[in-house]
Amino acid sequence: MRAVVTSNVRLAPPGKPSAYLRVFDLASREVLLTVPVPESLFRAHDPNPRGGQRGGRGVSVHDGRLVVANAERLFVLDTSWRLVDELSHPLAADIHDVLAEERGIWVTSTACDALLLLGWDGEAKGVWTYRTDRRLVKRLGLRRLPRFDPDFDYRDPRNRGGDDDLAHLSSVVRDGDRLLVMLGRMEGRTEETRQDAWSAVVEIEKGMRLDRVRASLLCRHHAPLVPNHNAEQANGLVVLNDSNANRLVALDPKTGVTRRSVAIPGNPPYARGLARLPGGQWLVGSQRPLAVYEVDLDREEVVGEYVFDAREEESVYAVCLLPDEFSAPPRLEGAATGLFWTRASLPTGITPIPVRSEGAGTSRTNG
Repeated sequence: MRAVVTSNVRLAPPGKPSAYLRVFDLASREVLLTVPVPESLFRAHDPNPRGGQRGGRGVSVHDGRLVVANAERLFVLDTSWRLVDELSHPLAADIHDVLAEERGIWVTSTACDALLLLGWDGEAKGVWTYRTDRRLVKRLGLRRLPRFDPDFDYRDPRNRGGDDDLAHLSSVVRDGDRLLVMLGRMEGRTEETRQDAWSAVVEIEKGMRLDRVRASLLCRHHAPLVPNHNAEQANGLVVLNDSNANRLVALDPKTGVTRRSVAIPGNPPYARGLARLPGGQWLVGSQRPLAVYEVDLDREEVVGEYVFDAREEESVYAVCLLPDEFSAPPRLEGAATGLFWTRASLPTGITPIPVRSEGAGTSRTNG
C-alpha cells in the first residue's frame, strides 16, 4: 500500500520551494517520489511566514485521477503520473482541502469561507457558504457577517479583506450521501467573545443546488490558537486532528465529549493530514520531524511511524492513500524533479478530460 503526502515549508525564502509532494510505500517505508509542488502565482504578495499562499494543499483521488492542490490551482495526474489538466477558478482561493468525486472536485476555499464544486471541465457547478444559511449561522452563534460575493476573484490576496476568512474551511470529506466540512477556527465577533475561539464540524445534506442544501452543526471543539483540521465520522464518533493540542481525538457528536485521544509526536508537533487505513487505524501527519504516524484510536496509541528526510521547517499538509491502479512513480532526482509538472502534453493513447467551454472568470491550462 502506498500513500501520497503534501507538505508546507514554513519560513521558505523567496525563490526556494515552499512545498513538496511525496509518495511512499507503507510496507517497505521507501520514499518513491519527492518533487516540489508548483508555487502559487501569488506567493510574493502574501508575507505570512507560516501559511499564506505557500505550500502544497489537499490531495484526493478518484477514478484514475489524482488531484493535488496548491493555494489556487488543482493539478490532475493520471495513473501514469502524467499531468493531464490544471484547473483554477476565482473562488478557488487559499485552497485547503479537496475531494475528488464523479460530479467534480470539492474545494474548501478559506479565503472566502466557501465550499466550491468545480467540474472536471474547470467550470463551477455550485458553491456553498455557511454565511447564507441563517439557521446555521444562528446555531454557530455568529452575527454581523459580511456579504459573500460569488462574482469576486478572491485568489489574489491583495484584493481580500480581513473579514473574507472568518471560519477557515479546512477540510471536506464524504460521509455516505452527505459531506462533512470542518470550519477550522471561528472566534466571537465582539470584544467580549473574541478570545472564545472554536472549530465546528458541519454536515451538508445531499442536494442538486448547493445554495439550497440543508446544513447542520454536528459538533464543536475548542480552537484557541490555530485552526483544527480533518474531520471524519467513524463508529459513531467524529474523528479530527486537534491542531491546538496536537492530538487525534474522537468526539461524541451528541455531547462533544472526547472519547478517544492520542498525542501526535513532534518537537513541536503539528497534527494535520488524515487518512483511514483499511484496518481502521489512521495516518496522521506532523512536523519536526516531518512524519506520518499510524494511530490506533481503540488502543489510544501510536503504533507506527514513517519519518521523512526533510528540513525541520517542513510540515505535513495532507495524506491520501493511493490505489493500486497507479503505476510506480518516475524516479527523479536533482534538477530532474522540476520536470515532473511540465510533462503535461498528452502522449498518444491518453484521453483528455472533456472540456465544454471556458466559463466566465474561469482559468485553466491544458498541456
